[in-house]
Amino acid sequence: MVGYGLTGNVNYTMSHGLDNARPWGYDTTGYGSVVSDSNTRDYGNSDFDIRHHITSTVMYELPLGASATGWKKTLEKGWQMNVMEIWGTGLPFTVLNVTDMSGTNPGAYQGDRPNVTGNPNLSSKGINYFFNTSAFTAQAAGTLGNERRNQYHGPHSRHTDVSLFKNFEMSKGTTMQFRTECFNVTNTANFAAPANTLGGANFGQLTQITTGYTPREIQFALRLSF
Repeated sequence: MVGYGLTGNVNYTMSHGLDNARPWGYDTTGYGSVVSDSNTRDYGNSDFDIRHHITSTVMYELPLGASATGWKKTLEKGWQMNVMEIWGTGLPFTVLNVTDMSGTNPGAYQGDRPNVTGNPNLSSKGINYFFNTSAFTAQAAGTLGNERRNQYHGPHSRHTDVSLFKNFEMSKGTTMQFRTECFNVTNTANFAAPANTLGGANFGQLTQITTGYTPREIQFALRLSF
């Protein structure tokens, strides 16, 4: 949308990635060495499966100083505010046994998947209980668990960035811009997938921040254009 110094834009992406991991080689989230099961038990959401992603931006040239003159015009005119909001669904994850039960990856830590014996979803999720941990049970030794790869998604991610610009006309063709930018203005934490090891510490809890997470940051800058 465009009008009266206000510009806005919203982009929405829906995607769905599916694969069977690496059926011809070792894969810690599946049974890569059991080729006959690669298209059944190992078939699931891709590791990069972000189902929904929304980016929205708003840029507003503040209607100040339109009739001002002299030093008032210098102070009041030329301000612009920008807001960007980003939201996306979480990446998929798989619940794994703390030790290899099936024998497909002997001696491996998180070597295979357990049985799903209940509903893993919770109506109310939190940091300490992101999914129903009692819905998973280690299978009998020497057998394959019935859980498929990447059937659950971690917490969604979101952050809001705000910036404020002020342009000073120094002379014809020369502009000085003052800007202040605040990244993740709400200081919102974005959590990675929950602890996914059945029998391990903190099973089902959110204990890590996503890679690349940035807490609230504020920066100031001057830019000279000529």
